Amino acid sequence: MGYETSLKLTSIPAGTQWWRIQHCRHASGLFWGRQLLGRWNDPNGRFGVLYASDSVDAAFAETFGRELMNSLAPASVKFLSRQELAERCVARLWAERDLQMLDFTGPALQALNLDARLLHSCDALEVCHHWARWVHGAPEQPDGLLYPSRLLPRSRNAAVFERCADAWREEPLGNLLSWQGASGESAVFQLLDDQGWGLVD
Repeated sequence: MGYETSLKLTSIPAGTQWWRIQHCRHASGLFWGRQLLGRWNDPNGRFGVLYASDSVDAAFAETFGRELMNSLAPASVKFLSRQELAERCVARLWAERDLQMLDFTGPALQALNLDARLLHSCDALEVCHHWARWVHGAPEQPDGLLYPSRLLPRSRNAAVFERCADAWREEPLGNLLSWQGASGESAVFQLLDDQGWGLVD
């Protein structure tokens, strides 16, 4: 597949906040993975990809809810333990320069003569792997791509290519169980309530 048309990139201003939740055994949330399990990773591991969400709600859903549709019937009761929350850490991320991203939540799909079936087809990971390699190799050298969260469709996720890693910074906010929101109170309980989780010891 060639590059007969130029990519229409979206500029994300420097300082835009992104969120990531990762296992606390990892020292940093700034992790550019190369594993084949990553939705937009390169199939040959030639570059790493950082995944983040534009809201902590979406980061929480992506962390704990991705496999539920395959294992639980709709409206089933679901639970997380305090230990699971204590083992996951939350970080606020941002880039210190503007990012040029291919935005699959906007007109970029139509500009490439595609539609949302591309995003749904990514359950077969090789489809997205192929497109990630194509986007990464485009002459415009995009910093990554944006795509809608399947779990919270109004939120955007970012798959950021490793070539802009030097621009990224983070603020670690501690584990989910002890993390305090803007009100100064534990923020995770509102997330649990909003997304229908029960809490067990």
